[in-house]
Amino acid sequence: MSDILEAKRPAYTVGGVIRKFLADTGPLIVLLFMVVALYIAAPAFRTPTSLMLIGLEAAAIGVVAAGQTFVILTAGIDLSVEAMVSFSGVLAAILIAGTNVAGGQIAFGMPSYFAIPIALAAGMLIGLFQGVLITRIKMNPLIVTLGFRSILLGVALVATRGAGINIQKDAFLSFLTGVINVGSVRVPMPLIIALIIYGIVWFVLKHTKLGRYTYAIGGNETAARLSGINVDLVLTFIYGISGFLAAIGGILVMGRLQSGAYQNGTNMTLISVAAVVIGGTALSGGVGGIWGTLVGVFIIRVVDAGLVYMDVPSNAKEIVIGFIIVLAVAIDVIRRGEIPWLRFSIFSKSST
Repeated sequence: MSDILEAKRPAYTVGGVIRKFLADTGPLIVLLFMVVALYIAAPAFRTPTSLMLIGLEAAAIGVVAAGQTFVILTAGIDLSVEAMVSFSGVLAAILIAGTNVAGGQIAFGMPSYFAIPIALAAGMLIGLFQGVLITRIKMNPLIVTLGFRSILLGVALVATRGAGINIQKDAFLSFLTGVINVGSVRVPMPLIIALIIYGIVWFVLKHTKLGRYTYAIGGNETAARLSGINVDLVLTFIYGISGFLAAIGGILVMGRLQSGAYQNGTNMTLISVAAVVIGGTALSGGVGGIWGTLVGVFIIRVVDAGLVYMDVPSNAKEIVIGFIIVLAVAIDVIRRGEIPWLRFSIFSKSST
């Protein structure tokens, strides 16, 4: 039973130790190298404001990637997160503004501390419903989440008619999207929220039954069922967590832009998956951790910032993001020793 509940571990060979070291520290080493290189090459990057801006931009996608980590650890995937970001932001904006995109009054606007919990609850319920479809009706997670991606984006597009719903910040929303002065540094509140969420997720994954069951399901779902784990309930709950965290990401984006729009979550699915894989979580499930995901998020954001500081055309960002995703998956395959001609390399489980 205890073996089933533990994450898959590499063999204690030279290759296994090297693989484990690269998995645990490789992404962080890459991030530090990129930061140093950019610090030397781009003087504009050296200011605290620049670093905090990267942190601000990483906050929302970081929260989304935290939920994606849960799902990928179970060997699943959630393709609906970017649509959930857009949908939750639009829903909250409609409730706060009390108007539709044409300006017609549909209701009296409500305070953000009422509107935001409603949007978050909607995100969690939609995630739970996806989990029910996946576990009870045995639908493929790829198809379910891809279908809900289309549904949620369509709802957001219809509700906004293609234009953003602008809002005015009240005290609560201003607090969530404001800054906190730490000495002479202004730390964005969204970044603090993201770090708090990562701390909670780390605790859940490492010190609760839900975390142990998550790793067990990703390691071997059949064995997990035979050991008595209610796999369907755990998976349903995990997709609910993913929907909830994606909705939080949507609120952070909506608050920062002061607008709910169907474009708010663009590319977040691809970036969240890339961040999770870059951070050392295997697409096959059962191996990985939440702090690696955070490092993966910052790697992507530092690359994005580097393109700006190096005056690379904005159209090239799509190329770079695509390359990072392909590279991340290739690294994941190599790390698991699944390439025959690398089977006896330092990456292979059979290395001695």
